[in-house]
Amino acid sequence: MLAVLLLAAAFFFGLVVLSVLVGVFFLSGLAIWLRSLWLRRAKGFEISVETPQARTGQVIDAEYTVVSRRRN
Repeated sequence: MLAVLLLAAAFFFGLVVLSVLVGVFFLSGLAIWLRSLWLRRAKGFEISVETPQARTGQVIDAEYTVVSRRRN
């Protein structure tokens, strides 16, 4: 009977420790994300989903040479 009680106590203790660790990792990840967001805004970078071409209105023109081709 004592062994069952000790096993149950160890299980719940492990569950509490696991919950605390998950909470700490979640909060630290949230803090890092918020800090990076704050630093980006402080430096003047805008967070948007636009492409660079749509944002600046410029098109990059380039030439290239084919070095090798795969032949089947």
